[in-house]
Parts: sequence; structure tokens; C-alpha cells
Amino acid sequence: MAIIREINVKYQFRETNCEQAEKTLTSPEETAKIFDYLKYETKEVFIVANLTTQRAINCIEVVATGCINSISMRPSEVLRTAVILNMPGIILVHNHPSGDPTPSTSDLNFTNMVIECAKVLNIEVVDHVIIGLNRFTSLRQTHPDLF
Repeated sequence: MAIIREINVKYQFRETNCEQAEKTLTSPEETAKIFDYLKYETKEVFIVANLTTQRAINCIEVVATGCINSISMRPSEVLRTAVILNMPGIILVHNHPSGDPTPSTSDLNFTNMVIECAKVLNIEVVDHVIIGLNRFTSLRQTHPDLF
């Protein structure tokens, strides 16, 4: 007898006291402020903020946790929740435990890959913010050609 896997997705609202809930992200500074807590992480943490049309945070998902200087994931994992929830935009956020938010070649290549995949799905990648110890980098500001 063959066995198949079935996915059952249920989207429901839940009251929460989360500080990030429904915050509107209109600038990289706002994004960096909300996710500033990542500067204390000792491993790389990759987060996707799923945004409404008004750029309010609908939900936040920790997509992957890596090691001290790398992380492994696929664009489909980054975009999955935006597709399921029918969100029109996302902001990518991750930290550099070294404290230096300068984007690596891997950061740039992965961001480009996610942006290209998101275009096919009509999802806007608003920005990719890298959190360092006392500063951050917005790829939209430093590498606008990606967007």
C-alpha cells in the first residue's frame, strides 16, 4: 500500500503582545531598530518579515539558523510563508555575529536569487537588512542594482 503525505494549512488569527506585530516598515532604519536584538545572537539567524500592502508586518518567520559565519537555505523556504499567506511583500533580515554587517558575496548572490524567484510570484522583496553589532547594512541602499 502506498503512503502519500498531505499538507493541511490553516491560517488563523491569534492575539499577541509581540512588539513587532503590525509595525509598518517604511525605512531600513525602522527595520534595523525592530530587529536590533539579532546583534546579540552568536549564530546567523535569517528572518523574513511578511508585509501587507501598507508594509505593515503580518508575520515574522525565522527561516533558518546557521553557524558563526554561514547559513544554508533555499529561496523556496524564504518565500513559502508569503505565498501561503498571499503577502505582497517581504523584507529579509539576518545578522552577522562577527559584528560587521558588510554583505558577503554569498549574501548578495542569495538575495539576487530570492528576488528573481519572488518576481515570478509577484512578491516584492522590499529590502535585505544585515544587522551588525553597532550598525546595519541595507542592501537596497548599498546595492540598488539588485532590486
